[in-house]
Amino acid sequence: MTKVIVITAALVLVCLTSLSTAASSVDLKEMLASPVDLTVYSGDRKLVIGHARYTIKESERRVEIIGNTHYLDGRRDWERLMLEYRLPDPLPVMTSFQADFLAANASPELIETADFKSGRASCQWSSRFEDNTYSDMLEFESDTYAGAASIVPLEYSLKQGQTSARFHVFDCTPKPTIFTVDAKLQNGSAHWSFYPGELNKMGLTPDLGWLNLVARPFIPNISVFFDPGEGYQYVGASKDRYYRGIQIILVRDHGGHPIRPEDANQNAPRALIDRAKAKN
Repeated sequence: MTKVIVITAALVLVCLTSLSTAASSVDLKEMLASPVDLTVYSGDRKLVIGHARYTIKESERRVEIIGNTHYLDGRRDWERLMLEYRLPDPLPVMTSFQADFLAANASPELIETADFKSGRASCQWSSRFEDNTYSDMLEFESDTYAGAASIVPLEYSLKQGQTSARFHVFDCTPKPTIFTVDAKLQNGSAHWSFYPGELNKMGLTPDLGWLNLVARPFIPNISVFFDPGEGYQYVGASKDRYYRGIQIILVRDHGGHPIRPEDANQNAPRALIDRAKAKN
């Protein structure tokens, strides 16, 4: 009997150790190579319209992501995401989210907030819709992400050798909403004029159930790019600034410098150019 108890205790210890190792093995700071500097291009792919920086801080089991985007016309986007590790989940789960989209005069265009523990969420718009402020109580599942954290399950899936990912995303559309998102890897290597080399492209589509056939033409295409040569590091995305906002293209700066589309020759070494030249 004593022998059975000892063996059982040993097995439990092994399982707990394995779970702890799995959880601690996902380091977002390392996974996303913080800080992340990005150049923001216009949706027509012609102009540099801003620059962004995301920093990641980890303290024990808590993770904080801060994003700052400054546009050349004076607009600014700011977001703060809080996450924490919970065994046995290998990825941290979100606990809170806030995103402020500000006009050139610093007045808010949209303020998004979500408390993933209490379920409280709100979307405060600046005269864009008949009712400027929407609030609701939502049920956030552990795989629900928002803002910049939405790339975490994508990169993790690629690192695990998977070609698809299914998770939930919180957004204001215009009311607080949780979408089920299907992400699929494009067959073969992808080439992107904004970044050199062979990349992996993930296409994101919200699953609206029976509304898919009706709403499909109105759903914006979201594409996210990763570099398999750098451990599937996130290198950029094409998306809307916010719901019904302008389309923007985010491109990770390589070696501390942005890359112009014309310099991203797939057959040449990765080009490094001066930031000032990218604005011309």
